[in-house]
Amino acid sequence: MVQSRVRDVARRAVHAEITAVAESLFREQGYDATTVDHIAERAGISQRTFFRYAGTKEDLVLGEFDRQGERMVDVLRSRPAEESPWTSLRHAFEVVVASRGDQSDRDRAKLVYSIIESSPALRAAYLDRMDLIQRRLVDALLDRATGTESRVVTRALVGAAFAALNAVMETCDPDCNGSDTFATDLDHVLARLEPASTRN
Repeated sequence: MVQSRVRDVARRAVHAEITAVAESLFREQGYDATTVDHIAERAGISQRTFFRYAGTKEDLVLGEFDRQGERMVDVLRSRPAEESPWTSLRHAFEVVVASRGDQSDRDRAKLVYSIIESSPALRAAYLDRMDLIQRRLVDALLDRATGTESRVVTRALVGAAFAALNAVMETCDPDCNGSDTFATDLDHVLARLEPASTRN
């Protein structure tokens, strides 16, 4: 058990170092112009070690969104079945809200989004991953449904909630003063858009 924790800590440390090196290169020469070989050479590791700890170049930028998506699905599945889907989605979004609390996290988010916007291929991959997260949230809501909720309506509901989240992220970055401001803005937008049919 102790050895397993030590390995996990070591793996995260190596991954963090590779990520920092990659982000530095992305700033210097652009995402598309930076290869795995460039990153491995700057980090002082082999290409094999890169793939072992980092996965792919794309994962270095988008991996955190996958992890956030996993946590959102877990939160949504933990919510009471009788809770309105809209309210449950707001609780799931707390995963994103929590990531806005620290200035260093906000600065890194700004960097990550600038990298995504710099590469059409990376932006397409980002949108694909966001779509997958939404589909998983739809599945989680339908799994707990007790009525005859349709997939298309639930998909539209999740899409609307994500549109609100994205709108707040766009207007709040990078000048949002922490998670409290972000949460307040998100609550305001979600309250304005909440469908009457979802209210308890």
